[in-house]
Order: sequence, then C-alpha cells, then structure tokens
Amino acid sequence: MMKLPNIQMITIVVGVLLPMQCILVHGQNTAFDLTKLLPKTGTEPVWSVIDRNLPQVQEMITTARMGCIEKLGLPKDQRPLMKVTNPSEKEKCLAECVLKKIQLMDENNKLNLSQVEKLTSLVTQDNKMAIAISCSMAQSCNRSSSSKSACEAAHFFNQCIGRQLEHSKVKLIW
Repeated sequence: MMKLPNIQMITIVVGVLLPMQCILVHGQNTAFDLTKLLPKTGTEPVWSVIDRNLPQVQEMITTARMGCIEKLGLPKDQRPLMKVTNPSEKEKCLAECVLKKIQLMDENNKLNLSQVEKLTSLVTQDNKMAIAISCSMAQSCNRSSSSKSACEAAHFFNQCIGRQLEHSKVKLIW
C-alpha cells in the first residue's frame, strides 16, 4: 500500500471535511482538530476494531428486524433485503420499519446523520475518518433521495447503504 505524505493526507482530509457538516462537537465552540484524523503509529487497525464491534450493531439490527417482521406479518424466514432490487411493497415497508427502529431514518424520511455518526463511532471506536466518510455517504444518499413515500425512501436508502457497505467490505445484514 502506498503511504501518502502527511501534507497530502491533510489536503485529502480537508477536502472531504470542509464541504461536510457532519462531525459536530456538540455543545462546544472549539475548532476541529485535524490531527485527530491522522493515523497514529502503533494503533490497532480500524478493520480489527470493526470486526470486533460490528456484531453489537448486527444484533441491534436483527432485533429490530425480527420485531418489524412480526409487526408486518411477514414470514420469520424473510430474506435479507440489502441486495434485493425489486422487493414487494411490504418488503420496502420492512426496510422502513427497521431503519426507523434503529433510528437511521428520521420522520422526514431522510437518513439521520446524528445516528450514522453514533453507530460509526460505536463500531470504529470513534475513528474520525470513518465517521466523516460514513456521514458523507449518508449525505450523498439523502441528496439522491426524492421519494415522498416512507417505504420507497427506505428501499432507496437500503440500496444506497448496501452499496456503500459492500464497497467498504462491511458485512451487515437486514
């Protein structure tokens, strides 16, 4: 893997973070410290942290999914919808139920950036770069969504999130 000099890394980080308004220091008027984003020598690789912490998020998703399956009267062996391009209307509503139960989708049928930040922080142990990337992807999904129907919006987000997770090689199922 090619190692970028710190100046190039800072340029990339600034280029990613400046247009975003995702990482907020809640209740503080301090400047954002870019050095917190740069990798520290000897720290645990983020993929090891993700592998260790992802089951906790998967358990939360599975619990929400099972409750939604029961609520909507779907079969207990309901197929995962992450990669399903043409789900039934009821399956689209399953995606809505799950996303809203885990608070990833808000009442305006948009991805909840605060929850994206919280879940990414939980999985990556507060890795600022991972949080920035996740929030940026969520903002991109929000900008691309035009559906007024909650179930349609949830299906769109399901597909958008699925592509991002697959691209990042993160294995979550719902």
